Amino acid sequence: MAKHPVDPLPTHTAAEITASQAEPLPAGVTMVRMSKRVTGLHVDAGVGAISVLERPDRPWRSLPPLTKVSRGAIIRSRLKLRFADGTSATVRPYKAKFKGLLETGRPDSINVPSTASGDGRNDSSLDGLVGIFVVLAAIVLFPVSLVMLAREIFGTSARARQAAVLLPQLRAVIRPS
Repeated sequence: MAKHPVDPLPTHTAAEITASQAEPLPAGVTMVRMSKRVTGLHVDAGVGAISVLERPDRPWRSLPPLTKVSRGAIIRSRLKLRFADGTSATVRPYKAKFKGLLETGRPDSINVPSTASGDGRNDSSLDGLVGIFVVLAAIVLFPVSLVMLAREIFGTSARARQAAVLLPQLRAVIRPS
């Protein structure tokens, strides 16, 4: 069975991407993480519609009418959307000027696989020393990660504040089922 050819994303220089991040987004547009990819989300309260930009070289795609919006109980920056056709999606907004429209369609940076082999074939005499540094770094970074988790739970992180701004916009376009 032949695989379908993958349509590669357009390539942009680092300067173009940086310029795209610095540009203000169009009215009603928020950059979000949706389906593990960078996506542009356009909420048009006047029309009561939502559309997404999944690739910079394609047009905006309309989504079905929104029937329910809820915020994550623990991770406050997650917004769970339910659509009229029964499908659902989870979105996490990015901080302002963190992602630009040219980056749509790219995998979120957390999900990019590492190029390190990590299969144990390249043993080094420094492995024991590296292990000690990793343990020390974990001890130092553990309290920092607890503070970041607490900020996310209590809704004071930048992403949670961005989600709090996006939530009323999404609720404004809900159509009762």
